[in-house]
Amino acid sequence: MISEKIKTANHRQTVIAIIVILLVEIFVWNHSFWTTLGYHPIYVDEIYTETGALLNTDQNYVIGDNTYLEIRDIEQSIQNVYLNLWTTKEDARNVLTVKLNMLDEGSKNYYSANSRVISPFLGKSNYISVYPYGNLKMLKLTFPNEKGTEIAVTDIILNQPVPMFFSLERILVMFFLYFIIRILFFMPYDEYYQPNSKKQKRISGFLLLLSIALVFPLTLIGNDSNGLATMDKYTSLTHALANGSPYLDGDVDERLLAAQNPYDRAERKELGIGSYMWDYAYYNGKIYVYFGIAPVILMYLPYYLITNTDLAHEIPYLIFLVSLMIGAFSLMDALVKKYCAKMPVKLFYLFQVTLMLGSGTLIFAKRVCIYNMAILAAVDFTVWGLSLWIHASIEHGNRKKWMIPLGSLCMALVAGCRPQLLLASLLALPVFAKQWKEIRKQLLFLTAFCLPYIIVAAFLMWYNAARFGSPFDFGAAYNLTTNDMTKREFHFARFIPGLWSFLFQPASLNIEFPYIGITQFQTAYQGRTIHEPGIGGIFATNIILLPCFLFYHCRKKLKEKKAFLFTLISLTGAFVIVCADVQMAGILTRYIADFSILFYLAAFVIILTWIDEYDSTPPVPAYRISKPQWCHAISALCCITILYLILSVFALYVSGDYDAYRPVWYYHMKELWGLFDV
Repeated sequence: MISEKIKTANHRQTVIAIIVILLVEIFVWNHSFWTTLGYHPIYVDEIYTETGALLNTDQNYVIGDNTYLEIRDIEQSIQNVYLNLWTTKEDARNVLTVKLNMLDEGSKNYYSANSRVISPFLGKSNYISVYPYGNLKMLKLTFPNEKGTEIAVTDIILNQPVPMFFSLERILVMFFLYFIIRILFFMPYDEYYQPNSKKQKRISGFLLLLSIALVFPLTLIGNDSNGLATMDKYTSLTHALANGSPYLDGDVDERLLAAQNPYDRAERKELGIGSYMWDYAYYNGKIYVYFGIAPVILMYLPYYLITNTDLAHEIPYLIFLVSLMIGAFSLMDALVKKYCAKMPVKLFYLFQVTLMLGSGTLIFAKRVCIYNMAILAAVDFTVWGLSLWIHASIEHGNRKKWMIPLGSLCMALVAGCRPQLLLASLLALPVFAKQWKEIRKQLLFLTAFCLPYIIVAAFLMWYNAARFGSPFDFGAAYNLTTNDMTKREFHFARFIPGLWSFLFQPASLNIEFPYIGITQFQTAYQGRTIHEPGIGGIFATNIILLPCFLFYHCRKKLKEKKAFLFTLISLTGAFVIVCADVQMAGILTRYIADFSILFYLAAFVIILTWIDEYDSTPPVPAYRISKPQWCHAISALCCITILYLILSVFALYVSGDYDAYRPVWYYHMKELWGLFDV
């Protein structure tokens, strides 16, 4: 009887939610439909060019330096402008940047409003509300940054009623958000994680598949020719290795060989080779690829040797990305099994998704390029290595001991992708604490653990020595790039702006979609700093990481749970990687993925320790926080972090971002989720 009442109440709430969502869609998102119902359209028949000539409808017009289109003798009260302009651009890029310039009763000269992006493939974006002072006398259209674009004017209508843009996509997302909020904040946390539960495994698998289904197309959207061009370095390395050579075939440009300092970009520009072999390594008259060799050995080279054709770059990239997502889910499962005996299953699901996104997944999905590939592969191997190690350490008997050498192989391969992430290998100390104590009796364990490291290290040391004369030189310093990295010294002053930008700089919040803007790098450091626009420091934006600052406060509980050393190494390793990136490379957004996984590991181990402690002992009276309140607070931190990570995808911090190579899709999202034209 009680269960039937609960079901009835749940159905009633769902029906109410659907009605509310429909009302929001019809009356809020489509409010312009209602506010413009009484408009009387004014069709513009005469459009003048900058020469004073009339432009006929559908007549092609090429935008120049100082060109514009003008509508004269309006002399009426105007509330909006509808623009239907076509360009000759390809469909995916068929957008046009327009700026309205108005002459009204309150001004003697034209004044301009903010530019807008319109497209025949968009809907509401083509209806622009205007607010002149009194009657609008004349209207002039200019086209910033559109020189050379050929357009045709189909329609320009003043005071055009806005149709209803009913979006099923928006309704589904709103209902999904309602569903998540209801589950996390209005339903009890009385079901716990059970490792052997088939039902829970199915739910976790569904969440993983859903995540892959959402990220996979996002990666395809982020796949443009400019990014793919950088990946050709792996193709070049594949050909070189197939020919038995560590360096690229072909003659090096004589101008580079004759350069006094080939690593000085200014000198290369003077010699006419400013972009020659960009981002390759040049050493002793030879050209090398300094990016990690592991992806080539594992994927590119075998495919080339078998098929005699080059592997499409998207394939290994997507394999690594999907593997990272699966590995993050597996790693969270391992952490919960090791550090939290009693875990609310809803938090477990939420932690899996948060760790998966927080490990850099969306940074990698946003841009398919060789720079991201190297970090992606390293993070992927790190996640899988730790997952295999932890799962092996908590298994009794020999059933899963094969995970130890496989985990070590993954961790060793990190050196062939992104060497600084090798610091994560130190986590073997706390993970296998019991085995280290009985090391004399564990010769088989020691062999299984160390042998993959020895094999990979021997190969990489030979490879480095064959290229650069030292087994420990990976060649990044010989990069033909923006600055001479062979002369880049350690300067303590770099730490101040670097640590601030990577860790603590607040996000730039906006009132316009995507609501997260880019942050600008500012420093008084009197030297060269390599940087790009950012999206905020990791602690200021990924607020689920804030428990990291309670490490010292929780040290006793962490020691009791045998999690102190794991957390300490994670925090220290992450901080060391931040410092290394600041000094050796620069302040680039993609470098966040170098250290984010370690900060996330530390934060989640601290949270898991809290959860386990909270369920095993009565809460401290001073805290006076009930279990539901505690779960709601953690869920809120995760949800805010996830929301930030998703919105950051649309922040335009990459050179040549979505607005450049997928503008129709980007402005569709902006139209769908941005503040509507009011």
